[in-house]
Amino acid sequence: MTTFTVDLRSKIIAPTQKIWIVHPGRNRSHIDTFEAEGAVFLEFPGLELAQQNLADDGSIRQRIRYAQAIRSNRGFVRQDSSPIRIGDFMTAADTDVAVHLRTVKHLTQRMLQGDLVIVPGRGAGGRVLFGEVAGDFLPQQSIRVPSLPFADTPVRRVTWLQARSKLEMPAYLVKYFEKPPAIAEVVRTPETEAFFDFAYDAYSTDRGAWVSLDAPKYDGSDFLSLVPPAQLIALAVSIYKAMEAKKSIAGLTYDEIIARYYDESAFAEAQIRFASPGRYNLKDHDAKLAKFVCGFVALAMTGSLLTACGPANDVKYVNTLAPHDQATGELTDMINTAANTAGVDVLKRAEADAAAARRKIGMSTPARVR
Repeated sequence: MTTFTVDLRSKIIAPTQKIWIVHPGRNRSHIDTFEAEGAVFLEFPGLELAQQNLADDGSIRQRIRYAQAIRSNRGFVRQDSSPIRIGDFMTAADTDVAVHLRTVKHLTQRMLQGDLVIVPGRGAGGRVLFGEVAGDFLPQQSIRVPSLPFADTPVRRVTWLQARSKLEMPAYLVKYFEKPPAIAEVVRTPETEAFFDFAYDAYSTDRGAWVSLDAPKYDGSDFLSLVPPAQLIALAVSIYKAMEAKKSIAGLTYDEIIARYYDESAFAEAQIRFASPGRYNLKDHDAKLAKFVCGFVALAMTGSLLTACGPANDVKYVNTLAPHDQATGELTDMINTAANTAGVDVLKRAEADAAAARRKIGMSTPARVR
């Protein structure tokens, strides 16, 4: 017996994961540097924050003023040829650095590993980078920014996940990009958690699950090309609902399974993006349905593994992005029960629809089969 492993590759987002908007400098001119360096930073060359400074707001204020002077004088010497020394600057609170103090503390202390970082570029159709904070702030991590070559600038390392266009995003999310400060935390609500939809191809939270199936060849010109993937997704949903209700699908045809068990309200949200590249975006309430669909479609797209499942072979769902994902055990039971009871004609037609979806619209899933 062979075991086919379906890796869901679905991020589990903890309730504590924060969302940060980081503007890439004045006129958002550092977005390419952010992306290339795998880092975000503030425009404070020479900030020099040792660990002992981070606990002292006065010391941070002094170093911000020092860095501002270096930037404005384009080096360590003033126009009157006098050197810029850190001791020349006060530590006291004042409105001149109040906002900057907050953003420095966001960068160095309040951002935590795994938090979502969103970096908007310029213009209505500009790029938006999505990434995760890669680790703790380390004072020794710095870069020499090409447009700020006067001194090293401290950075926070980021692992980039996606680059999107603002045109892909709804206006209610884009509005969060409109105003400073340079770094701002976005309060998590059902509305703002939609940012996760653009950062991750598959994820789950305590509110439900999401999966996005790529359809890069679909441009809206042939609506009939949407029939095979729609049928395949409908079959996966129907099988899931049947297995969840502990109902047998033995002896039923492809169309009979859908007619009997398909639930159009199963997804909290289901979208087909018509703009190229096309996408199927599926969101459900129970954090399992989207994962099951993603895995089922991935199996069907392998060409023959779906029909190879059943009494002779079995399937195992895993999630390498969340090894302790409890949903994988239940989904493993569901897919094996389905493979053992669905007729071979049903599975062959699912593979045929998957092949048509791949051929006509280039559909693919975040899940991987091995």
